[in-house]
Amino acid sequence: MEGIPSARHGARRKGSAHLPHHGGRIGNAEIQACGRGGGPMITIYDIAKECGCSSATVSKVFNRTGNISEKKRREVLEAAERLGYVPNVAARSLVRQRSNMVGVLLFIDESLGLRHGLFAEILNRFRAEMEKHNFEIVLISEKGEMWGGRFLDHCRALRLDGVFCLCCNYDTEAVRELIGGNIPLVAFESPYEEKPSIESKNFEAAKRLTEHLIENGHRDIVFIAGTDIPITRDRIAGYRAALEEHGIPFDEDRLLHTSFFSCDRGSRATELLLACQKPFTAVMYPDDFTAISAYRDLAAAGYRVGENISVTGFDGVNFGEMVMPRLTTIRQDAVRIGESAADMLLELIDGKPVPGGKTRLDAELVLGESVHKLA
Repeated sequence: MEGIPSARHGARRKGSAHLPHHGGRIGNAEIQACGRGGGPMITIYDIAKECGCSSATVSKVFNRTGNISEKKRREVLEAAERLGYVPNVAARSLVRQRSNMVGVLLFIDESLGLRHGLFAEILNRFRAEMEKHNFEIVLISEKGEMWGGRFLDHCRALRLDGVFCLCCNYDTEAVRELIGGNIPLVAFESPYEEKPSIESKNFEAAKRLTEHLIENGHRDIVFIAGTDIPITRDRIAGYRAALEEHGIPFDEDRLLHTSFFSCDRGSRATELLLACQKPFTAVMYPDDFTAISAYRDLAAAGYRVGENISVTGFDGVNFGEMVMPRLTTIRQDAVRIGESAADMLLELIDGKPVPGGKTRLDAELVLGESVHKLA
């Protein structure tokens, strides 16, 4: 599991970033920059000469204004990187009256936040995209007691330009207040419609995963659901739809409930499974953490995953490929989630309209060896 990587070229100085950012003249102030390693000062005119375009085009690329093609935008950014262009962040922030900082709200728990591969991957991509546009990342712990848990006050005090709610408890008053505030905000898997939210196509993903089990001859399938939130309800609906489309009656006794992302809770889920009075040949866990922790508990009960019982997970974190047998799961597109969150937040910060509601992204079925074919 990865945390937040350091700068590509060594330790980063406060107020700087590894990739090229806004430059040129903004308002009446000139943004000055020096070359990499303290060399000669690099200006937008040097970049324009390198690319064979005007300085106005370079400025539009860095300021995300004007109608610039993706090809030209990449050409300018790559030229700035080659030349070692690093803008004066303080001057830019002063002129535009921005802090050039965005917050990321995280739930700090033994198995959540940056300790979970999915959230670490999303944050890594989000960070990289924001830093391309000269924004620093500030991590905000949901369990922090500063400001009495009033995240909206905290974000205002830090003068954050925007917030990404990545992993948090949306039922708390403090989080609801933040989402209802006037700070530009994008969320991951939020149940609220007033601000933009990104999530995977959970209904379709759970349906496809269930269909894979059915295609391998399984009809007695236990579904262990996570916390009762909208994405869980979508996954249950997908599971149920797959059963009914294949003429398999939905059985409430094969629908069990636990929490997400915990080995201890995974053991509890397996206890519930083993106490189930209905026969089963396959079990769908709510995430990869609980699925992999179940290997040990199932083995202790005499089951052999991939041989006399089939197991699936959800998320597609890397360690699912490191266990034996490799876990069959749904891989959420963490890279695209992080990039989409950054793109939306940048639009909001620039004052551009971004509709509320959910943006749902495709997820991928990843086949391992934890599902066996019934004779």
